[in-house]
Amino acid sequence: CREMGSRLYQVARNVEVLTMYQKLLRKIAEERPSYHEEEIQWLLDHLGDSSSEIRDDLVFTSFARGIQEELFTQEQFQFIAARIVSDCGLDKEIDKTETSTLERSFRALIYANLLSADGNEHSIFYQVLQTNIRNTMLDQGLHYLEKEEDTTGFSSRYGWVHAFAHGADLLTEVVCHPDFPKNRVHEVFDILGQLFKRISIRFTDDEEWRLARVLYEPILQGKLEQEQVASWIKTVDFPIEEREDFYKFSNFRSCLLEVYIQLDQKNSLQDALKEAIQSFQY
Repeated sequence: CREMGSRLYQVARNVEVLTMYQKLLRKIAEERPSYHEEEIQWLLDHLGDSSSEIRDDLVFTSFARGIQEELFTQEQFQFIAARIVSDCGLDKEIDKTETSTLERSFRALIYANLLSADGNEHSIFYQVLQTNIRNTMLDQGLHYLEKEEDTTGFSSRYGWVHAFAHGADLLTEVVCHPDFPKNRVHEVFDILGQLFKRISIRFTDDEEWRLARVLYEPILQGKLEQEQVASWIKTVDFPIEEREDFYKFSNFRSCLLEVYIQLDQKNSLQDALKEAIQSFQY
């Protein structure tokens, strides 16, 4: 009887998940859908779902669109923020991988969207975050990549995991947020420098290009001076002794080349930074 009860519960649970999944999927096709609290809670509960169809195509798409297109109310925006930082936020099960990484990685993406809207004076969500929650997001977003160890880009089992790419997107929004002090930019340099010296594999899923955004986006938004970046680059060195040392150097060089290309395309690359990147070598 106990086994039969367990099976019936699982069947009922699967039906419930499928029903909500289909309901929320239909909303993505709507021009201006609205969301009820239980629907938002379901999305939060499935943020790190092992299914990429649920996690990527439904949950993240719903949150990103709801924030960027202002489909959520301000109260819902605050509710999402409060829930997303609860239960240790980005530090949750930081030493575990697989589905735990998925949870952290996709929380980081939601953090990034929330901070972007909160810092955008043209958004209805401008400065809507409660001060303590905003500060928690900024602090966790700044230090997340110091703690993350899972370098999985794409997984044949889970699809995109991409913790370092998502962490880079978040760190970009942290640095660009109006509440992030310019005098703390040295901490960002330290974090990036330590990251590239710590990761001993060659990134293969464009993580270093996403990390480049941490540098060129704040430059383009006037939050970071190119001379600061140029001076920092001159202090970074990668002595090559083992094969892994070259991977570290190669990751960093690829990051700098992306900074160069993005700024040059926008006719924003200044001579000091141009020379520092061109001169960088091991």
